[in-house]
Amino acid sequence: MLEQKDLDMLKNMMETVMKTTEESILMKVDEKLLKSETLVLGEIERTRSYLEKQIEKVQKNMDELNQYYRITKLEADNTALWLRLIDGLSKRVEELEKKTA
Repeated sequence: MLEQKDLDMLKNMMETVMKTTEESILMKVDEKLLKSETLVLGEIERTRSYLEKQIEKVQKNMDELNQYYRITKLEADNTALWLRLIDGLSKRVEELEKKTA
């Protein structure tokens, strides 16, 4: 049988080994978590960058569509004005024809 002194020494050794092992395991876990976090943050940054480029493309297309819409609207307004002008002139010509006939 072991004496109390030997048991205490074994207990201290076991505690030291357990503490060292626990610290080692925690350090490895921390390293893995840090590596995972770095990978996730890198992927998030890559995705953000890609999405920003896509948003810029969409914004550029929207700007072009807005410009096209403004031009088309102005052309339609001009066409409507020309049609009203022509209609007015047609009425005036009809009145002149009636007066001269």
